[in-house]
Amino acid sequence: RYFLYLSIAAYGDGRNPDWDTFQSSFDAIAPEQLSQEDLPWFYLLEGLIFDRAGDSVATEAAFERALDAANTDAQRSFFESLVLREKMRRTPSDENLAAQIREKLVSLEGQSAAYPFAIEYATILFNLGRAEEAEALIADVLENSAADFDNRDREQLKLLRGLILGNNTLRGRESLRGLIREGSNREIMGIALQLLARAESPLAEAELRAFLNERLAQPVPHPLLGQFYFLRSQLALQPVDEAAEPDYALAEADAQTLLDQFPGFSQITSVYRLLAYAALQRTPRQYRVAADFLIQLRDQTPDPSAQIELNRLIGDCYFLNQDYANAVDFYRAARSADIGLETSGDLFLRLVTAEVRSGALEAALRTIDQADFSGNVSNADVWRAEWNVAQALQAQGSLEEALDRLRLLLEDSRASGAVPASLDLRLIWLEARLSILTGSTEGVAGRVTDALGRIQSMPVGPNTISVSDARLLTTELLLLQAEVLSRNGKANEGQAVLEQIRNNYPESSAAERSYLTEAGYDASIGDFQAAQEALTQLATIYPDSELAPQALFEAALYCERRGASFFPDAVRIHDNMIERYPNDPLIYAARLKQGDLLRQINDFAGAQIVYENLINNYPEHPQRYVAELSRADCMLALARESEIQLNDVIITLERIYDIPNLPIDFRVEVGYKWAFALKKRGLASKAEEVLVLISSRFLLEESTARQLSETGRYWLSRILFDLAAVYIAQDEPKEARQIFLKIVAYNLPGRNLADSRAATLQKEEALQVAE
Repeated sequence: RYFLYLSIAAYGDGRNPDWDTFQSSFDAIAPEQLSQEDLPWFYLLEGLIFDRAGDSVATEAAFERALDAANTDAQRSFFESLVLREKMRRTPSDENLAAQIREKLVSLEGQSAAYPFAIEYATILFNLGRAEEAEALIADVLENSAADFDNRDREQLKLLRGLILGNNTLRGRESLRGLIREGSNREIMGIALQLLARAESPLAEAELRAFLNERLAQPVPHPLLGQFYFLRSQLALQPVDEAAEPDYALAEADAQTLLDQFPGFSQITSVYRLLAYAALQRTPRQYRVAADFLIQLRDQTPDPSAQIELNRLIGDCYFLNQDYANAVDFYRAARSADIGLETSGDLFLRLVTAEVRSGALEAALRTIDQADFSGNVSNADVWRAEWNVAQALQAQGSLEEALDRLRLLLEDSRASGAVPASLDLRLIWLEARLSILTGSTEGVAGRVTDALGRIQSMPVGPNTISVSDARLLTTELLLLQAEVLSRNGKANEGQAVLEQIRNNYPESSAAERSYLTEAGYDASIGDFQAAQEALTQLATIYPDSELAPQALFEAALYCERRGASFFPDAVRIHDNMIERYPNDPLIYAARLKQGDLLRQINDFAGAQIVYENLINNYPEHPQRYVAELSRADCMLALARESEIQLNDVIITLERIYDIPNLPIDFRVEVGYKWAFALKKRGLASKAEEVLVLISSRFLLEESTARQLSETGRYWLSRILFDLAAVYIAQDEPKEARQIFLKIVAYNLPGRNLADSRAATLQKEEALQVAE
């Protein structure tokens, strides 16, 4: 395809071809590798080759092959216009010949046999630079009512007049539009429409839009109706001017009309392509819709190489729609048919990435191992895929597995010596990073230092490492170096490296994250004040950084860890973060922390206001239930012995308990507090009902009980202890003993205490029997 298109470009409009490039490119074309849409171009170029050699018979035959190979009506019309133009150019431009043909034309005036001489004479006049005479000749012939020409002959003459006048002139376009309005020969009108579509000027495009609107508004269907819709849909995707937007709605409506009303339309595959393109240009982009149209296009495409490309594009659409599982299916389909071809590596990387994103890590590892074994994918592509998998393994916590694969990969790469420098250094960085995360720093410092030395001694260039890669890797390796030094007890040296990053690379991401590294080390040695200050400094120096709100949030957490006396300061830091970054996703968590801190300093009224604001301002937040229960806790603390306020608390807790899809641990906690509020209100029997309801719901089904985390198990244990106390107060020791035994059986918190009380009850029961 490349050499075909290069040949076309070298020929240009035929006025001044680059024959050397044209011929050499044409000789390099392998026609059997061309798609059906490209074959007509090949035969057209072949005709030009024969024409240049003076073989008119072979030229005509090649042109006929070009027309026969056209697979749609519009494409055939397009190539007929090209062939017609080339035939006009090849007509001899000779005054003597012109005079001879004129005599013959005069002698045959009024007869049908005059038609070919009229065509040839007008063409010769045009080639001699006498376009006005040629146009006048055709007008005279057409106006001669005695001329015995059929409709096709007359329309062919009108088409020639349009060609002579030119589609870039007002008169020429009007002539072509008149032919389409009044014509009856579908083939000739199709050529005229293609000539109009190829006119190159904003005015010509505006005229064409108006003409199509006019034709499509007519009550009587035109023979070219399908082509009108298709052409208008294409034009709708092109803005009228720079300030305008494409009319996607019109493009899609016209294309859909073609699908609905013209199912046999010869360019139906182009319609699917157009609809897919329009969907991808929408805001927001409609990737799933585009994929559906591309699937229909693929199902109507017989060319295997085109099907591979379409499966790849469909996979891309699903990938961009974050539907990675479907993307995997189409990438696999494309790659299974593409093994060994030039695009194998590209499809391999897409497939592995989609498998990783879909969570199918085992499948991604198999894909990499199979590619490594088959040898159909380059080492560089395999290493890039390994990078993606290692990152995914790290994200899911499989650090050791990721580290083992990376170390094997690095050993193989050093043995082969064929690793791109930038990728090799990235893998060294990742291996060092994973080593630190697994708690193993042995040898890491040396590997990092060696990698930094390589970068410094390496010439920057396209064959080694780019300036941006060198800068990025240097800063990331320095950040690792600082962390390793601090972990190895060389905190001052580590701090010096952090300062080096900040001074030499202040605009880098590593410079921003250096404060996170510093804070992490300070926290690890219990210096929470220093950790807080480092994070506050990050937000001060880089106020526009994506890390700034996170830094302030964590600074407040470190402030909280300094002790109860610093809780008010932590509340103020959260306030600062909320005020500066009101749209950050951490806002909700920050407000929840503020409420919790206020409760811990016994400011329940202030905390309740915080929770109520969260409930009102974020009614659809997935953690709304946390704010709801926290607010209920505040209400319970403020209610004291007020029956009215306790009733409000009971109603609130009952409503929270009935919230659909409430996390199981949270539901147990709400149940306990609901029973507690009822008991405090003096409604002991109702409190007992709630305790029985909760305990039976979560203990009758063993699978439900096993879903509880430590938090849920804690609250369930408290419920059972309270229920046992109720039975003891009601002088029902057997029921109380059964409750204690359930605590033991489910190994809930307080198991030893429950075991002891069960044993005591059993002894008391035995004594009563003995008496």
